[in-house]
Amino acid sequence: MTYRFEEEDFRSLYVLEDYYCTNPFCDCNHVTISLCDKEDDDNRFSFLLNFNKTQGILPNHPELTDSQKSILDEFMNEVTDEMIVLFKQRYMEAKAYGENNPMSYLVFESGRYVNYMELFPRAKQLLDFKYNEEKHFAEEAYELDPRNDNKSVQLTFYKFDPAEDRPPPIFAYTYYFNEKQREEEEAKLEPANSELLMEFIQFIPNLNDILKQRYKEAKQIGEELLQSSPKMEVTPHKVQRNEICPCGSGKKFKKCCGLKLN
Repeated sequence: MTYRFEEEDFRSLYVLEDYYCTNPFCDCNHVTISLCDKEDDDNRFSFLLNFNKTQGILPNHPELTDSQKSILDEFMNEVTDEMIVLFKQRYMEAKAYGENNPMSYLVFESGRYVNYMELFPRAKQLLDFKYNEEKHFAEEAYELDPRNDNKSVQLTFYKFDPAEDRPPPIFAYTYYFNEKQREEEEAKLEPANSELLMEFIQFIPNLNDILKQRYKEAKQIGEELLQSSPKMEVTPHKVQRNEICPCGSGKKFKKCCGLKLN
């Protein structure tokens, strides 16, 4: 898109570029607008345009010059309902694209757990169950880094409430594939939460197989993200045997990458 400004202090023509979040689970309700001087690409600034016709500042964006602030004010005055409708349409298209292409919004970050539905938005099998004749569900999250074989899943339990878009969590629990670790984790739960967990496990008899398969799928996505993520600048440093391994596994170097090197 192009926008023409008639003020004498402005260049006559700016190109508008619009950017959208493709994560279908992110209810951001805005578009990122970048206005670029058509004759000088270095003269560019960006901001958030909310769908209620207000504007916001982008994190870490340089402070706008007086001229850019004037241009932004002029642009906001020219925003029409038709423009908002167009931006909303593109916003929905971006979200639909994200449902088919999760790699468009996933970012590799070692140690961070990601909700399974963010990895596979079109997954059909949900972890819902009944407890005391009321519907409940569990959300699962996986640590993607393939170098960290933690063999665990983070589960968060909720009671289904049709009046709540996001009901408050009941409790969170780390499900380990190792039975002994799982028993130790269960022993830390309060009696009511332990009872709910047992009902959940019994309601989905093949739960362990489901979580193991999804764990593998999450690690595969992590491998793809790791290979495609920008390479970080490496500072020479000899890692000592008892230091925490720099791969992010949380283990000592001698029991992680150091062991693989040896």
